[in-house]
Amino acid sequence: MRVLHLNTHASGGSYESAALLCETLPTEGIDSRLYCRPAARLPGFKGILDRVVRRFYVSSSREPWHGTRRLLPAPAAEELDGIDVVHLHTVADWFNVPSWLETLPGRIGVVVSLHDMWHFTGGCFLYRGCDLFSETCAPCPILKRPFDQILAKDEQRRKLQAYRNRRVHFVANSDWLANLAEQSPIVRACGGARVITPGIDTAIFRAQDRVQSREELSIPQNAFVIAAGAASLADTNKNIQWLLEQLAVSEPKNVLVLLAGEGALKTPVGLNVRSLGAVPDRTKRAKIFGAADIFVSASLMETYGVTLVEAMSCGTPVVAFRTGGVPEAVPDGEGGILCEILDATGFKNAMERLRNHKELRDELGNTATKLAATRNGKELFAAAFAQLYRECFHFPKPSSTEASAVVT
Repeated sequence: MRVLHLNTHASGGSYESAALLCETLPTEGIDSRLYCRPAARLPGFKGILDRVVRRFYVSSSREPWHGTRRLLPAPAAEELDGIDVVHLHTVADWFNVPSWLETLPGRIGVVVSLHDMWHFTGGCFLYRGCDLFSETCAPCPILKRPFDQILAKDEQRRKLQAYRNRRVHFVANSDWLANLAEQSPIVRACGGARVITPGIDTAIFRAQDRVQSREELSIPQNAFVIAAGAASLADTNKNIQWLLEQLAVSEPKNVLVLLAGEGALKTPVGLNVRSLGAVPDRTKRAKIFGAADIFVSASLMETYGVTLVEAMSCGTPVVAFRTGGVPEAVPDGEGGILCEILDATGFKNAMERLRNHKELRDELGNTATKLAATRNGKELFAAAFAQLYRECFHFPKPSSTEASAVVT
């Protein structure tokens, strides 16, 4: 069996998930390739028109929103040679997905991994309490008038028709997201969504020697180290500025914040922050987690929380908000402490509790490592998807596991 994974960007959480799955599927005897949107701009008039369409989408919305009527080229026919299954991950801001699915050869099966809401809504990504996607996505609260009445409704209609006709198989990364997705007519028309727990490489994300990790990163051994970050520090959903402000008033003496992510934010006076930039390398991320006493997240919405699990697997307890699928990734008291969204007092108390009680940090860290090992191993992750491919598209299990993976 040969699987082609598609993801718009060669970075970010969905890319990490797709890349790990692609790398691990050969152990199940499945050839796998990951293809992302080419970096080169589309030339000529068509490229200009596509950029106009994209700017229109951005200017018409108050929050992240993407329509599908794009002119960027979809994966070429030669990319599909010999492919049995196309596995879509995050493909917003790329090609015209509904139209492409209508032309995809019928012999090719389609799986969609849900990392956010985009595939089953009229174009939004994050759940903010709006349930209009369960009907017609109109009027859309994040689109400006008069487009709030038509754009999202049209997008949902096009996705419903294309996904239903292709008999798409939806996979969510948490029970919370699956339950949300099944409110959408798009997912209901395709038979619902199954849940496959995200995987991580537990051979890399494992309990670290904290003394050695700090020596390698030139971090004082007596500092209380807090790790935090996001792919983009400016992402308002990740809420990094609020997080730094809470850390600044939480007795920052002898505290070092290791902040990973692209971009820059205003550092509160008196808070010692070491900006690390983007850290796409898994081994480097594991070293950072291993050097930290705790990992903190103030994300307003997460469908699961793979970064939290990576930190937990390294033996580092986490503090995060009880939102979305986070309680499934971090059961409260089993690897971390969860607080209500924007509960500044509860958040600071959780951090102080962990700072002042090393025994609690060690207990939660040990529990977290064991939980990640038994639940999030990449082998379990790949095996679950391999079983899905075979069940849905009637492929026999191979007698040999000789296969290859290509990540581009």
